[in-house]
Amino acid sequence: MVARQRQGQRYTIVGIDPGTTLGLAMVDLDGNPVEIFSSKNCSFSDAVSRIISCGTPLVVASDVSPTPSMVKRISKVFSSHLHELNESLSVEDKIALTKDERYSYRNVHERDALAACLYAFKHYRKKFAQIRKKTPPGVDVDEVKALVIKGVSISAAIKRLIGESECSEPEAEEEHCKPAEVENIDDDVRAYIQLLRRTIKAKEREIEAIREHNAALELELEAKKREIEKLRARIASFRSEMRRELETTEAIRKRDSEIKRLRNKLTARAAEMEGLRRIIEELKRGNEPKIENGMKIKMIKSFTRDAILEVDRRYGIKRGDVIFLENGSGGGRNTAELLVDMGVSAVIYGKEMSHFAIERFFEAGIPVFSCDELPVVVRGGFAFVDQRMLNMRVNDWRSEKHHQCAEKRIVFV
Repeated sequence: MVARQRQGQRYTIVGIDPGTTLGLAMVDLDGNPVEIFSSKNCSFSDAVSRIISCGTPLVVASDVSPTPSMVKRISKVFSSHLHELNESLSVEDKIALTKDERYSYRNVHERDALAACLYAFKHYRKKFAQIRKKTPPGVDVDEVKALVIKGVSISAAIKRLIGESECSEPEAEEEHCKPAEVENIDDDVRAYIQLLRRTIKAKEREIEAIREHNAALELELEAKKREIEKLRARIASFRSEMRRELETTEAIRKRDSEIKRLRNKLTARAAEMEGLRRIIEELKRGNEPKIENGMKIKMIKSFTRDAILEVDRRYGIKRGDVIFLENGSGGGRNTAELLVDMGVSAVIYGKEMSHFAIERFFEAGIPVFSCDELPVVVRGGFAFVDQRMLNMRVNDWRSEKHHQCAEKRIVFV
């Protein structure tokens, strides 16, 4: 299909430098600049619209070899001749082609596009000069150039255009015109009719070009839709992968937290086992100090619930045990109740013990003595009391208690 010039516009040779920044340059068939511009992120449809607004492209060219796909697509949209290179233009060639003062550009993208269309124009320059010499007056030189570029010889192109200009009215109109009326039509009317015919043809060609442009836009739209679907699929894949990573990270976090908890527990158990091991070793070696007439008793550092339970856990407090509280202060009736429930037989304390605790022990029949009353010897973590003195003190305490209870019975009687 031969590209035809639209009414009121010129034929152009287009040079394109595709990429993120699009360079676009157009010259007419005499080599005069029509448009030179560049733009970032310029779409295919934007480039086509820009080219249409400046004229009808006869030749589309690039400065590199092989020809980029975008340049080929634009050539196909306009059914234009694609000027392909055997090898890419060098920087020196581009500078030489664009040094004419008629051409000005702002960046390398515009320069490369301008060099591409000027190199194509240079290819046709001699042929265009021949066409200008051979074309008779009244025939549009650019129309002849357009046909020659499409492969028609110069003489055949001229004959075709002369034949089109001499076309008569359609037969349907001739049937309604009387011979006398046709003869009376003056030259101005004939010229006006021919102008109208050319205008109609130009509009038809413009409509065809717009249809081709719309078809190109539809193709681009389909490509964009496919690209959007691919991007959506990638986003869904990324989200799924991110979700899996988050789940894995959370699982690892929980596992690490559990490992830390178990390590702390293991450390505590190891320390506890080490303490027990030392106690067992000491007991095996029989290293407890020898005190004459000494009786070993259970020693508790402080009169608190935790201290009592710790000694019970480590050594065991059995019914009938004698307990030595290094510090008798701090405990009350409830703390005394704990030792009462364990069934201890006697309590010796250092410092002061509360009246409430002593009262509870008394109620339970458990003798309570201070260190002043019943001295305690502490050696190497063990507590000892003189057994004979302990027995004597316990007997005295029981006698006194019995006497007090008897007095209470007499008073009541």
